[in-house]
Order: sequence, then C-alpha cells, then structure tokens
Amino acid sequence: MTTVGILGVLHDESLRQRYRFGLERIRELILEFQPDAICGEVLPNSWQKYNADPSQRGYWGEPASEYWDLIFPLCDERHIDFVPIDWVELDVWQAFDPFIRYSTSRQTELNAELEQWFERQLDMSSSDHDSTHPTRD
Repeated sequence: MTTVGILGVLHDESLRQRYRFGLERIRELILEFQPDAICGEVLPNSWQKYNADPSQRGYWGEPASEYWDLIFPLCDERHIDFVPIDWVELDVWQAFDPFIRYSTSRQTELNAELEQWFERQLDMSSSDHDSTHPTRD
C-alpha cells in the first residue's frame, strides 16, 4: 500500500508570513510525514539545471522560492527523492488568461471575485479551528 500526502503551499513569502505558514512550518509538516519522495511543481528542465548548478534559478525565477529555500535543500539533507511534475508549456502559460473572452469591465469583476475566493481560502488558516486535525460536523 502506498500513502500519498498532499501539501499545498503559498508561493509568496509575505502571504506565508501573514497566514502563519512559513517555511519552518512547511518543514515541520514534511518531516512529520516522513516522505520517501517529494513531487513538486517544478519543470523537469529546471530540476536538471538545479542538479547541474544549485545557484541556477531557472527560467522566470521558476521554481517558486520554497523549493530553493527549503524543499531542495531538505531533500539533499534527508536523502529524499525529488520528482519534478510540472508540465506547463511556458509560451502557453505566458498568454494564458481565463477571462480573455469577457469585456474589460467583466474581467475586472471576475478578477475581483477570484481574489475574494482566494482570500476566503487563506482566511481558513486564521480561524480558530485546528487545521492540522480537521473534524467533521
């Protein structure tokens, strides 16, 4: 039997601090889970560049900072296998806009709604419940 853990992270350090989900907390959770491997949102090409030269930060500064500042060093330190699993085509991603077919005013409304939903998700970490051990009502 295989056990899989999924740990979502915030790619922005100011948001990580705001929601008390900094790199040290992420490290604690990873070590508690004791993974044999970590799969991450990293392009295989960037992973190859990292292995060739850890100071090489990839295209567009990708992968996100938590990989350079925590996950890659932790994998090296603890001999955890790392598997890059990102498959995005950068030229497609650069032109990606889910609201492109809408008018400018509607795009503004939809982006505001998207931001509100994102804030609601983040605010869950600030609630009084223990997010590490969810309960069912």
